[in-house]
Amino acid sequence: MKAYVTLFLVTLVGVASANPKPLSALHKREAEAPHRPVALDEQVLVREKRQDEPATSPDDPAAPDEPAPSEPVAPDEPLAPDETVNPEEPAVPEEPIAPEEPAVLEEPIAPEEPVVPEEPIAPEEPAVPEEPIVPEVPAVPGDPIVPEPIAPEEPVVPDEPVVPEQPAVPEDPAAPDEPSEPETPVIPAEPVIPDTSLVPDETAIPGAQQPQEDRQQPEDAPAPAPPEELPAPEQQVAPEEPAEPQAPAPKEPQEPQAPEEPQAPERPVRPRPQPPARPQRPPRPERPSRPQGEQTAQADLCDFGSSPDVSLCDWSNLNVTQLQWQASQGQNAFWLGGPQEDVSYGDDLGGYAVFETSQIPQKTIGGPNFESAMLMSAIRPTTGPKGMCVKFWYSIGGLSPDRLRVLLHPMPDDMSKDDMDEMMMGYDGSDDVVLWEARDMTMGDWKEGQVVYTFDQRHSVIFEGIPVDSNDLSRRFRGFIAIDELSFADSSECGAFCTFEGGICGWSQDSKDDFDWAQSRGSLNPSTGPPRDRSSFANNGMMGGYAFIDSSYPRRPGDKARLMSQEFQGTNPDSPLCMRFWTHMFGNGIGSLRVIIFDVNTDEDKVIWQISGEAGNAWYQGQVPIASPTPFKIVFEGVVGNNNLGDIAIDDISIVQGACPSAPQVAAGNNGDCTFEVDECGWTNPGPRERADEIDWVRTVAADNRAPSRDHTIGTTQGFYMTLPRGSVQRGGDRAWFVSNTMKGSSDPMCIAFWYFMYEPFIDPSGPSLGSLMVYVSYEKDGNSVLEPVWALKNHQGPNWMYGQARVQNDDDFLVAFEGTWGSSRGNGFMALDDITLFIGDCSTLPEKAMTSKADCDFQRDACQWKNSTTDSDFRWTTASISRRPANLPDHTFGGPIGYAYFDVFNQAARPQSLTFTSPPMDKTADGTPICLTFWYAYFGASESTKLKISREVYDKNADEDQEGGDAQEIWSLDAVNIGTQRPEWQFGQVEVTADTDFRLNVVGMASNGGFAIDDIKTFGGGCRLRPEDATPSGEETETK
Repeated sequence: MKAYVTLFLVTLVGVASANPKPLSALHKREAEAPHRPVALDEQVLVREKRQDEPATSPDDPAAPDEPAPSEPVAPDEPLAPDETVNPEEPAVPEEPIAPEEPAVLEEPIAPEEPVVPEEPIAPEEPAVPEEPIVPEVPAVPGDPIVPEPIAPEEPVVPDEPVVPEQPAVPEDPAAPDEPSEPETPVIPAEPVIPDTSLVPDETAIPGAQQPQEDRQQPEDAPAPAPPEELPAPEQQVAPEEPAEPQAPAPKEPQEPQAPEEPQAPERPVRPRPQPPARPQRPPRPERPSRPQGEQTAQADLCDFGSSPDVSLCDWSNLNVTQLQWQASQGQNAFWLGGPQEDVSYGDDLGGYAVFETSQIPQKTIGGPNFESAMLMSAIRPTTGPKGMCVKFWYSIGGLSPDRLRVLLHPMPDDMSKDDMDEMMMGYDGSDDVVLWEARDMTMGDWKEGQVVYTFDQRHSVIFEGIPVDSNDLSRRFRGFIAIDELSFADSSECGAFCTFEGGICGWSQDSKDDFDWAQSRGSLNPSTGPPRDRSSFANNGMMGGYAFIDSSYPRRPGDKARLMSQEFQGTNPDSPLCMRFWTHMFGNGIGSLRVIIFDVNTDEDKVIWQISGEAGNAWYQGQVPIASPTPFKIVFEGVVGNNNLGDIAIDDISIVQGACPSAPQVAAGNNGDCTFEVDECGWTNPGPRERADEIDWVRTVAADNRAPSRDHTIGTTQGFYMTLPRGSVQRGGDRAWFVSNTMKGSSDPMCIAFWYFMYEPFIDPSGPSLGSLMVYVSYEKDGNSVLEPVWALKNHQGPNWMYGQARVQNDDDFLVAFEGTWGSSRGNGFMALDDITLFIGDCSTLPEKAMTSKADCDFQRDACQWKNSTTDSDFRWTTASISRRPANLPDHTFGGPIGYAYFDVFNQAARPQSLTFTSPPMDKTADGTPICLTFWYAYFGASESTKLKISREVYDKNADEDQEGGDAQEIWSLDAVNIGTQRPEWQFGQVEVTADTDFRLNVVGMASNGGFAIDDIKTFGGGCRLRPEDATPSGEETETK
């Protein structure tokens, strides 16, 4: 008995010292489902329930209540912690009742902490409460604590009798018989799951379930709830303490204090919801326990825990590199790096794994050669023919990350976990297979990744974070690669993904076609079809299958076979899908392969990808953007050709988020998609006769350019893109146009997506002056050519490829044009384009700062859609030219000699002239919110009477031309006398404009000897302050002529 008591006392003291701040460090979780970004699998309507749902269900507050019935299993399985949770819950309801119990309230010092009735005794011995909180005093607090647990042990036995509601009562009687049982009740006294990280057993996380049980018991021991439960047991302890009266009698008052006080300071952190907090707390044990358990083929999930216990679960860093992944959380985002929120909880306390990419390892002789961070899973068994689905979320940010890869690493059959570290010391990556890769920054957002694979051996999966080269200047800058919610699940969890080795996955045969797709491992006719599947064809493997259409008898030319996916919801206009697959089209009689969007509502087909004819005896990859505003299905349609040598095969279908251009280019038709790997896909530079530009866009290979050093499509120096060249003789304002084929007009909106590169290594002292990149829609209206800007950015944007998109739509046929314009930069700036994609959808403009409106104008080519409303030919607004410009004022946009509008009046004998410059009609905003009009202005001349005003007038689209405008309300006014400059200088102005009705803007200049210039007019959503502050309008209304 002494040995048992000694062991128990040691355990209790260890737990108390290991739990300095269990509750204060824990963030109260909401009962509602955890926040997470939209997942791919959530877009599938017709789908089996995710197998990992039960794993997440414990997060609900109700989950903790259900473990109670599972207590009978607790003694046999690692569910013991749940049992500890159940006793906590009975105590939870008692907590509110505790204050009602007269025994507790009668204590004199109870008022000190109404929330914790047990602390009333604390005032009796102030030193005692401090001692339990300070584990530093081993002797004093230890003594009171020692007997105290002894008392609870026996009280715990009655304590659970007091809780007959719990099926654990029968287990408690057994507790006294076995020393391990009493520990369990005492353990619940402190169910601080997080503190298990401090228990030595925590190091055995990757181990077997026994260490898990050990961990869970100490976890329960530190749990905070039981201390709160102690008050109730103490009341019952009184009758049952006679067994050991000597210890409990004198120290009963201290017993509530010692355990309660560690909880008391923490309880306040969880306000009155102490009871609600308890149900939220139980999910906690579940979250760490999932990572601790061995991975199975069903649904393993690692969410990396939550504060204060974040961990890598049973994933581990490879020691072949000095760079390491580490468990972190959002509150460390500006300290250690990483996103500000995790995926599981959507707050800054949830955990994730992060790799800080700016760190540079010290190279040592004989040391590791890899300059990447590798996080490896536990050894996994063979996947079987149906394969395994790896699901995860990732985030990439900063200048120093290069890419994230998912690798498959084979493991010997006779290798144990203990041998893994030794074997991996000789790791060189030569046997690894790349399953998945991402290179693009996510701009602080989390994106979902999925991949399905099959493998017939034991293996591990590795997440490899790769930084840019250490010689790259960007490596000095902070950056990170983060991953979260790593899970292994059945291949069906990945929706439309399919390797065709264990069936056709979630795809089905269309009953309205002529015959069905079949499966095979290799063609039976050497004159058509693939000899093996795509993966084994690439790595000379022996496993694998594919789907194909058999063109042999009894097939006839024109017969169709349709393979149809599950049903998908309509896609987000700003987030289309990209489907990638591999196809093999070899044979003299090859027909056609089509990818079709089948509209579920209308039963209509729309062909989005098509290729015909023989393509050689090889597998090649195809891809196509998937976008639809309504529910849809994806269809692979194979058509038999002219003879029976026309087998067409497909393999390894995957779907990812984000736009991608159709490939190969021949399959895209003339829709405008282009990767530039083969040619310009119909995009052209205007000829000299059109006089639309001064220079041309050039298709070039990355290896021939300083920047960008790699293309975006394939991410290598051998990739191609379009670039804006610098000539030996050029000036600021020289521009190049890049025009699409004619696109068919439609009432349905479309979106153009592309990747751009705008980098200015050396910034001129006068400021950035790289130039601009704009996207226009050109069409004919009433016999006139209209050029409407839909996207625009100026100057330096960074040394990486960036994503852009804009809405393009017109009822009549139209063209899309990219315009690149060089600024006056004396440095070597770079501008490039790659991966243009067009898809259906009413998308928003990205990045947001690239938004444009009809009133936007930089006056580089002309006055855009602004019109001179002054009839006097001598005094009017005009654009600057080489031969005529005021005071040699340079352009504000690029510093060139031209590129702005101005008026200049010299008429001393007459009264000041008034000249009006009118904008095109502006549409009201959808929600009636105001907009902000920004511009640059410059004053020149010698007359203090010179003024510049801006007014707004209501515009009626349906009125006659002479009745369209109404009275104008002045909203901005500036007198030259208030400018105070001796020579013309560009200055910034802005004003808020009401946009609850359609309107026009008027820029009005008044002068008798002088004038104003104006440039770079642009509007932004939302209101703004008046700039300059002394440009206050008089508020007078003027009649528009």
